[in-house]
Amino acid sequence: MTDDAALPPGRRVDWIELFFDLAMVAFITELAAVLHGAPGPAQYLTFVAWSVPAWWAWINVTACVNELPPLPRRLTGVALLLATATIAVMAASVTETTDRVWAFALANGMLRLVLLVLWSYRARFSGVPLWRPAVYNGVTALLWIGSALVPIPWDFAVWAAAILLEVILLRAGARSLSRFARLDVAHASERLGLFLIILMGESVVSVIVSLSAHWGAAAGLAALLGFATIALIAWGLFVSGSSIIEEGVAAVVARRDVGALLDTVMIIPYLIVASITMFAAGLATAIAHPHSAPATGSTIALGGGLALFYLTNAIVIRRYGTPLTFVLPWAAPGVILPLALVAIASVSGMTATPLLAGGLGVVVLVTVVSVLNRRRPGAVVGR
Repeated sequence: MTDDAALPPGRRVDWIELFFDLAMVAFITELAAVLHGAPGPAQYLTFVAWSVPAWWAWINVTACVNELPPLPRRLTGVALLLATATIAVMAASVTETTDRVWAFALANGMLRLVLLVLWSYRARFSGVPLWRPAVYNGVTALLWIGSALVPIPWDFAVWAAAILLEVILLRAGARSLSRFARLDVAHASERLGLFLIILMGESVVSVIVSLSAHWGAAAGLAALLGFATIALIAWGLFVSGSSIIEEGVAAVVARRDVGALLDTVMIIPYLIVASITMFAAGLATAIAHPHSAPATGSTIALGGGLALFYLTNAIVIRRYGTPLTFVLPWAAPGVILPLALVAIASVSGMTATPLLAGGLGVVVLVTVVSVLNRRRPGAVVGR
């Protein structure tokens, strides 16, 4: 295949896409630092305020690459390298303060200008009206760039308006049946799965870094419990979850459910990323202080992260069309038990190690129930 050859339909994820994903995971890792220690409402709000725009930027790039495979690889390669640079600037601009919001806003604006070039190039040959990329990427790029001049906190309102405009246009445009025909289900499923693999890998790195900085038997036990939890979550997510994602997205496309497609591929997965990041941040704090009772914010990061992870998975699978009777057996304990751990730890002063052991126990239980549940007759995605 030459440099200018088009990527074939049903293709595998390209290396340059993974390179871009590494920058995005670096952004999340940098942002996760605000949830270490004893995070409060301000820290969680900071995490959301920075992570939502970055996730939506990643989604925009992912959707563009998925739907524009006929573009020359050289063009998409250069575009993705430029997009990677913008994500890197976003990562460098992340702090608990707002002194670098202008850089974050400019990077988002530049990213949309890159996408504007790609979509406009494709529109010349596909018959898509040029006004759509002009509004979706051009107008929103101006909003992002202009927000750099808007005083805080009104600049965040401009960010929200830019994202909302994109969501509205996306839902309106997705009503076209041609949108479903262009979607490469296998590529979209693999792309999301590989991104989560990289994110899980960064969670393991945080365990290693925290253990190295607080070497000792107690920290080692906490790290072992945390690693086992992450590994088991990853096993469930990638061994069986990858096929469920592809089957589920295919089922949504087959019934042409616009809302379910956007929710399961673009919007809801953000909560999976947030939940993994929360748990990893709480775990790093627990390894650093295994004999201490975690602060409430750290306890929420651990237990709340697990609960949010399983709740989000349940919502996604339900949106695929899976009957509730096949979701509740594992989703109910996956959500309720971690929240119960948070409540118990908050009133009892439970130290970090037994809290981690309890979290591992929940994941083991949910995994076993999930395996048994999938063997039940009729446990088919999308039916």
